[in-house]
Amino acid sequence: MRKTRGLGPFRGFVTAALAGLCVVLAPLGGGCQSDTASYCASRCDCQGCSERETEDCTDDVEDAERLAEHDGCAAEYSNFITCYVDEGTCTNGAFITSSCAAAADALRGCSNRSAAFIKTACQEERAKRESCGLNGGGASPCTGGDECAAYCALSASCDDLSNPQPDTPYVNCVVACSNSGSSSGGGP
Repeated sequence: MRKTRGLGPFRGFVTAALAGLCVVLAPLGGGCQSDTASYCASRCDCQGCSERETEDCTDDVEDAERLAEHDGCAAEYSNFITCYVDEGTCTNGAFITSSCAAAADALRGCSNRSAAFIKTACQEERAKRESCGLNGGGASPCTGGDECAAYCALSASCDDLSNPQPDTPYVNCVVACSNSGSSSGGGP
C-alpha cells in the first residue's frame, strides 16, 4: 500500500473519504479494486489460490508496479495488467492470456526486473499440465516452436493434453508449431 505523503493532519480524512467513496460506488458497479487486485483476483479466482498465494501475488505485483514506475515503465506495466484482466480467460484452472504476449514483451523490454512476476507461456503450460495431473511443459528458453506449442496446450482441454488424438485442434496446432523450430516436447 502506498503511503500518502504531504497531507499531514488531513491524511486520515482523505483515507476515510476514499473508503466511503468505495462503499458508495461498489453497489453501483463502480468498485474500487486496483489493477493489482484485479490481476491477482483474476488469476486466483481461476486457479484457486490459497490466502497466502493471494497475498504473495499481491506483494509481487505491487513490487513490480513500483519498479516499473521507478524505471519509467508505468505505461507498459499498466498496458500489461489491463490486457491480462480484460482479455484473459479461465480454462481448466489455468488463466490464459495469449493475446497479452506483446504487452508482456513490451514490459520486459522496458524493465525486465518489473516483469519478473509475468510467467512465460511455457511456465503457464507447465502449471496447466500440473493442474490436469500431467507432466511436461516449461521449456526454457520459451521461444519459437516451444512457445507456440505452449499456447496450443493452454487453449486445449485436460482430455486433449492427456490423450491427444490425430486431426484435433490441439494436435493440429502443435504440428503447425513444429515449423517454428520446437526444441523440446511441449506438445503431444
